[in-house]
Amino acid sequence: MKHLFLLTSLLLTALLGGGCASTPTPAKTYTPVDTGHAFLWEVKDGHGRGGTAYVVGSIHMGREGELTLPPAMETAFAKSDALVVEVDVGKVDANSMAKLVMELGRLPEGQRLSQRLDPETVTLLSRAADRMGLQLDGLESLRPWLAGMVLSVTELQRAGYQQGHGVDRAFLGRARDAGKAILELETAEGQVRMLAGTPDKLQDLMLRDQLRRTQEAGAVLEQLVAAWKAGDADGMASLILQGANDATYRPVYERIFFERNAQMATSVDALLAQPRTHFVVVGAGHVVGPQGLVALLQKQGHSVRQLPRTPAAE
Repeated sequence: MKHLFLLTSLLLTALLGGGCASTPTPAKTYTPVDTGHAFLWEVKDGHGRGGTAYVVGSIHMGREGELTLPPAMETAFAKSDALVVEVDVGKVDANSMAKLVMELGRLPEGQRLSQRLDPETVTLLSRAADRMGLQLDGLESLRPWLAGMVLSVTELQRAGYQQGHGVDRAFLGRARDAGKAILELETAEGQVRMLAGTPDKLQDLMLRDQLRRTQEAGAVLEQLVAAWKAGDADGMASLILQGANDATYRPVYERIFFERNAQMATSVDALLAQPRTHFVVVGAGHVVGPQGLVALLQKQGHSVRQLPRTPAAE
């Protein structure tokens, strides 16, 4: 594997937050429901502390010009004192992170990926490598979590998707230009260590969940983009979290989404204790569903509403 390619895979770990790497194809073709809303929620502190948070569900990769930001997001960002993201990629030291990925993502000398996987996963992995024109031998030295990332990024890049055109990257650029503070809910190192620290059997299951898709990752991401543009939170949840209803794959979603959602909700609640306005951008998969960030903040007693794409005149 080329050094730079592995680094790119690392920095795209947040794709898991958007569901792009682990979402099987829905049984039926998804048709977006245009709600008239942005993928944006206004959260008002419900405990008299005075804080406000605007929560955006992000698509982490996009094609150039595809993810046009609706006026409501631009307005909410302008009102905000600080930007809050999963990871500020601008702070990541590329060399250190590449070294960490190689340290945590490679198998011990003499071990092979296919020897550590369930036979069903091996079959799916071989088919995926053939479909993408990759040599399976090139993945054999990698642990399952990194092999999955390499496959996902390869598919998405070939479909024309780039991280630089994602929603969170757009707001990171705007925040730096405007001199706004940038806060992190997680770190790149923390995300990598979370994946690397996943038990072997669960890593196998994560990879199998990803590989059992019948559509390529680019086609799945097109559906996610359509849901994002339509403000269709229910549709987004059905696309990203479908596998959570399967008892076999439920532990994957607990690890990648629900445990982290609870941690994010605790962090956002602490921000709401401040009489300031924070603009929070996290992967769309963390925002939606009954265990998503929006639902958790409501359960904490905060006032939450999804905003229309065009803000009302003040």
